[in-house]
Amino acid sequence: MDTAPLILTDLPELTDESAGQLLDWLNAFVTAFEERYYTQLHQYYQLQAVAEPPEPPEPRNTSEDDLFEGFDEMPF
Repeated sequence: MDTAPLILTDLPELTDESAGQLLDWLNAFVTAFEERYYTQLHQYYQLQAVAEPPEPPEPRNTSEDDLFEGFDEMPF
């Protein structure tokens, strides 16, 4: 999902108390939103995971990663 980044400019100065109260309110809002729309959000993100499977990791066992390269025999 490609979304534009949220850029906040020209925000007003807040007191420490006001900033804390605003953050508490925003957290309460997000919690209430997630609780109310949990099923829909879960379905949406499940569909996103199926639609865009993660890319498999690149193989790590290459000659560059061979710890015993240059040894003819095991040292023990």
